This record gives sequence, structure tokens and C-alpha cells, in this order.
Amino acid sequence: MNDIDEIKSRLNIVDIVGKSVKLKKTGRNFKGLCPFHNEKTPSFIVSPDRQRFHCFGCGRGGSIFDLIMELHHIEFAEALEDLAALAGVTLARRPEVTQEGKLKEKLYEVNHLASEFYHYILTKHALGGRGLLYLKNRGVSEKSMKTFMLGYSPNSWDGLYRFLRKKGYEEELLEKAGLIIRSTKNYKGKTNNYYDRFRGRVMFALHDHRGNVAGFAGRTLESKSLPAGRQEAKYINTQETPVYVKSNIVYALNITKDAIQKENNAVVMEGELDVISSFQAGIPNAVAIKGSALTEGHVRLIRRFTDRLTFALDSDLAGDAAARRGIEVADSAGLEMRVVTIPAGKDPDEAARESPSLLKKAIADAVPVYDYFLSSAVKRYDATTAYGKKRISDEFLPILSKIENSIVKNHYVRQLSHAIATSEEAISERLDRINRESGLGRPQDAAEPETHITRPEKLELYLLALLLQGNTVELFEELEDSGLLPDFTRPAVHKILDFLIGYLAPKTGGPEGKRVFLMKDFADTLPTELHTTLDEAFMWDISDILSDDEHFLREWHNSLREFKKIILRKNIQALTKRHRGDGAKQSESVSFQKELTGLTDSLRELEKESQI
Repeated sequence: MNDIDEIKSRLNIVDIVGKSVKLKKTGRNFKGLCPFHNEKTPSFIVSPDRQRFHCFGCGRGGSIFDLIMELHHIEFAEALEDLAALAGVTLARRPEVTQEGKLKEKLYEVNHLASEFYHYILTKHALGGRGLLYLKNRGVSEKSMKTFMLGYSPNSWDGLYRFLRKKGYEEELLEKAGLIIRSTKNYKGKTNNYYDRFRGRVMFALHDHRGNVAGFAGRTLESKSLPAGRQEAKYINTQETPVYVKSNIVYALNITKDAIQKENNAVVMEGELDVISSFQAGIPNAVAIKGSALTEGHVRLIRRFTDRLTFALDSDLAGDAAARRGIEVADSAGLEMRVVTIPAGKDPDEAARESPSLLKKAIADAVPVYDYFLSSAVKRYDATTAYGKKRISDEFLPILSKIENSIVKNHYVRQLSHAIATSEEAISERLDRINRESGLGRPQDAAEPETHITRPEKLELYLLALLLQGNTVELFEELEDSGLLPDFTRPAVHKILDFLIGYLAPKTGGPEGKRVFLMKDFADTLPTELHTTLDEAFMWDISDILSDDEHFLREWHNSLREFKKIILRKNIQALTKRHRGDGAKQSESVSFQKELTGLTDSLRELEKESQI
């Protein structure tokens, strides 16, 4: 047994997926919301029999290795090592890593070393004195400095650059990591001069959810000595690199994800210090998103650990267009959202330091996000005047129009009607107009047509699903007797059926030549390129009919009948087209009529059966 097979034998994909996705048993499989795209209705299926997964929404699927690679955005070599460690398997040899993989490893490595350099300067070196004093004045404890790996970048041009060069790292790599910048100026006859990107700043290491240091945020220390026009940006971040993508980084998620899962709630804040102060105040499930705007990447990451978000932001959420777009993304992913009103208008950092109990109470008393939007608008405009009613509805209705759940939407139509003393009919009419103007409100099938697969092809796959999940041997005998096997035209389905013919052929020396079907054994006979289609069929959710034999057989026969009707219609169409094109003689016309009548009669009989 090789390393890969050994790992697969020791790990259960259901357990691995269950750490990131809430799964519910459905028949022999498990179902949950896909971690790779936003969805409200679960379409992500995990099969313990196949030890594979498949999403019927985005099409992703594969083995436990594919899952880890997709989930953590890593290559096979790294996934193999991670799973080997989890399974307690000692790899015989380290697998080959691609050039892109090697670059990412080097970037993580140099970022980690940079974080240690910054942390050492802050906590152990005189050069970090100003940064240490600043953090202590902000109430940050030494324990938190270590937990969050805080640091300080020396206020010199090339402190980090010289340190990393002495460690043997090339300038090209340091520039790709976003740690140094190439100067275009000529200095002492040299043209390719480099200087540190971060200088004289408190440093926050930005980890991905796996704990790798992907980049940094540097906060300048307040200084009134700089003249006007020379003030620096309060925060600067690593520019986007192969390992740092701002929209995919949730600050402190690597530290607080266990608490988030336990509380089933992520408290979303804007800045790093908000999270650190809250963490010290006994709020262990906070994260920061670097501003107020959630992205799809943020939502997918957070949704692995919770389906509830509580916004505790500095800015006024109601007036922030970017924040509203993020809320639409979270709503489309089915997340429950609430908003905190911070006491005395403070930000979470101040509230956590000055009154932790009040902040905890505010989080506990957070209101549903759409209640917050409505109450915010009503507070700012006079709901007793026509102008005020217009401003409230103009602000709230576009938000309301994006809610996908009709029950929730109708609830807030009534709330708005009561708030501005206007009929629900008038509000619904205005809402319909907004939907028409924005292209919303169309049927889902019309908005996202399935152009990639025809109905006959889908029916072929469904028949394969019934065949593989039911009593495969008996159903296949019936399919063989029907004479329909040659009529399957979807290439992958047709090939799987061909392999099934060979697999179910009576085995020499078997008990009375009896045919036996075992999914794992059969899957091992198939080429790798057919596994995706096999998974799609075997994981098709038919749990509602599998438990009832009578219902299952009725569905099988109805589906076979529909397939026969499709084949007959296709044959009738082909026969008619061929006859017209050939300019047939009288004798051939008689033959054509006889064949056509036979096909038509067969189709008519099937139509009658369908009506019974």
C-alpha cells in the first residue's frame, strides 16, 4: 500500500469535511452548504462509500486530497503532507512541488521570518521602544503581543532588508513578498537600491486561516511633529502577492476560529486593535475584515465555522455602500446577520478597554441587520412628512429588494408600512418597480439557465444515478433487456455503462455465475477521467425514494419510459429528415410509412402509459 492509499484508509472524508461544513445525513450520503461557492440550498454531497465529494452547484468534486487543495488553496504536495500528519503516516519520500508551489513556500517562509524579526524588535530590542510604549498605552498586554505576533518595524530604511539578505534570501523574493521596494533613484552610483516597505510602524502579522503568515499591516505611530502635507497613511498593507489576497484574509481567524465554532457566531470588526482589545476583554470570537466590506472570500471562510455574523463596526453601516454590498453577499450565502450598537458611539477598541461588560451586552443585544437599516433610516428622517417617507423608502427599499427569502422580505414590507404609515400595496408596487429596473425578481431558472447540459443528457445521468444507488444487478438486467444501452449518448455515461457490462459479466468459478456489484471495486476498474461523472451519479440525492422500494421502482420505470420517448422522438425526426432529403421513390415511401407508423404507435403507447 502506497502513502496515498494508507492515508485514505486511515481518514474518513466525512470527518474531515465536517470540520469545515455542517453536514446532515441524507440516505447513505451527507449534505451541506458548499464551502467553495455561496449558496442557500445545500448542494454539496459527501459520500462515505466513495470517500469523495461532489457539489451539484459549482461542479467541484474529488477525493479527500482534492478537498484539502481546494479548501486551503494549496498544491497536492502540501495537501499530502498535511493529511499524512493528520493520519499519522510517515511519508516514504516528499513529493515533487511545482515552481508555483515552491514560490509560495518561500514566501510563507520569509514572511514568517519577517514576523519574528518585527516581534523581536518590539519585545526585546531598544529600537522597538516607541512601538512597545504605544501598544502598552493602548492597553495591549504582553501575552496578546505574543498571541497575535505583534511587532515593530525599525524606523530605518533597510533594517529588515539587511537582516533577510544575511539569511540568504534574494532581493527578487523579498520584493515579491512585498517586504521591500525597489528605488528608481540613483544612490552612490547604484541604480537597483532597495528599502523596507514598512518603517517606524507597529506591525500586525496577517495570517491565513491555516496559520501561515501571508502578509502584514503596519500602523504608524501618531506624531504631531510632521508638517502638513507630509503626514503618512495611518495603515499600509502588503500589496497583493501569490500568498496575500486581501479579500481572502480574515484577521485573527486562525486564533479565534475554535471560539467562533463553539459560539456559532463571528463578531466582525474593522481593525486589528478592535479584535485584540475585545479578545482581552473576554470576547474570543471576534475577527477583522480590514474595513467594513465583506467579500465573497471572507464569507466563504467564515461560513466554514458559523452561519451567524454580528457586525461591530466603527463606521455607520447604514451609510456605507460597500458594507451593504457585503451584506448582500452574506445574505445570498444564507448567513444570519446582526448589528451591534456600540455604547456612547465608541469603536470596539475603546469600548473593550473602558467598559468590557457594556460591549458584551451590546453584542448580546445586537439586532437583525435589516431591523438596523430600517431603524437607522427612521431615526435620521422625519417619518411624518412626505419628504421623510420618501427618503426612508429610497434608502431601505433597494436593500429590501436584495433579500432572497420571500417570507423575510414580506415581514419587512409590513415593518416599513407601519414605520412610514403607508399601505403595504404601495410599498410592494415600488419594490416591484425597483426589481424590474435592476433586473431582479426573475425566475432563478431564467437568470441561470442550464445551457451546458440538455434534458436528455440530464435524464441519462439520472438513470445512471438510479442504477448505481438501487439494486444495480437487477436494474442493469432490465436495462439490457430494454435494448436502450446503445442509445445513451452522453460520452462519460455511455463509457461507464460499457465498463458495467464487463464488470457484471458472470465470473468464472463464481457461485452459479451470479453477478455481484460492489461500488468500490467497480470504481477501481474505471479510468480516472470517469470518476467525476460516477461521483455525480452516485451522489445524486435520491434519499427521498431510496427508502421506499415501491416508490423507487416506479421512479425507475417512469424515467426509463421518458428516455424511450426521447429516443423514439429522435428516431422519428431523423427518419423524416432522411426521407425528405433522399427524394424517395414510391416503394421506399411505403417502407418509410410502415417504419414511421411503427415508431409513432410505440410513442403513442408510451404516452398512454404515462397518463395511467
